[in-house]
Amino acid sequence: MGSFGRASILRLEMAGMHATRSATQIRTGRSDHVSIAVQEKGHHAHEQHGHQVVVGPGQLSLNDLDSPFTMGWSGRAANQALWMPVDDLGLPHHVVLQGGMRLASSPIHDLVSAQILNLTAAGDSLADSAHAEQIGETTIDLIRALLASAYDGDYARGPMAEVLLPRIRGYIYQHLSDPSLSPNSIAHAHGISVRKLFSLYSAADISLEQSIITRRLRGAHADLARPETRRQSIASIAQQWGFSNPSHFSRRFREMYGMTPLAWRNMAAHQRNPVDV
Repeated sequence: MGSFGRASILRLEMAGMHATRSATQIRTGRSDHVSIAVQEKGHHAHEQHGHQVVVGPGQLSLNDLDSPFTMGWSGRAANQALWMPVDDLGLPHHVVLQGGMRLASSPIHDLVSAQILNLTAAGDSLADSAHAEQIGETTIDLIRALLASAYDGDYARGPMAEVLLPRIRGYIYQHLSDPSLSPNSIAHAHGISVRKLFSLYSAADISLEQSIITRRLRGAHADLARPETRRQSIASIAQQWGFSNPSHFSRRFREMYGMTPLAWRNMAAHQRNPVDV
C-alpha cells in the first residue's frame, strides 16, 4: 500500500475470492472512507445499496466502506483501489452514492482510471516524495469531479463553493480540538460572513454543525480504542475533541454508535486482549 497524504492506494490480486461487510461489523468499527477501484484484469461483481454491477478491465467501481456490501471475483483477477476519507470529497452523500452507481457515464472516467494505475505503477518512489500529499489532494479532486459529473452533467456548486468549501473543511479538521470553533470563527478565518458560510453548506446539502460534531465523535471514538489512552478519563478525551460537556458528549456518542463511550472502550479493549480483559 502506498500513501499520498490522506489518500492511500492498494493493489489486490486474488483468485475466487468473496468478501462481505455487514451492518453489525460497521457499527463496531466504522471506516469513514470510500474507495474507487480500477479493475486491472479479470472481473469482479459488486453489490451495494441494492445496486449490482460487474466490473471488467479498465472500469471503475465505488465502494462505500460504511454501508453493507458483497463482492466477489471468479478466476484470477486484480484491481487497484484508492482509499480516501469520505469527508474529504466535500460532496453530499446522495451525490457520492448516486454518482458511484454510474461512474462509466462520467467524461473523466478514463482519466481517473489512468491516474490510479499510474500511482500504483510509480509505487514507493512517488509515495515517499515531497509531493506525495499534493498528489493525493489532486487525485481526490479528480475523484470529486468524477462523482459530481457522473451524478449529473450539469451539477455544480459554483466557483465560490468549489474553492472555499474544501479549504473550510480543511480548516475545521485542523481546529476540531478547539472548543471555541464556531460559525463565527470559521467565517472570520475565511473572510466571509456567517450567512455566506451557511449558504455554502446549504447549497452542498451539508449541515455545518453536524459535520463538526461527527468529525469530533469519530476522533474520540478512535482515541477511546487506543491502548495508550486507557488511563485517560473519557471526559478528558472528550475535551480534547472539543466537547466541554461530558453529558452532551456521551449522548451524542450513543446516538452515533449505539453504545456509551465506556461500553465502546471496554469492547475495544476486549477485542485487543480477549483473555485478560
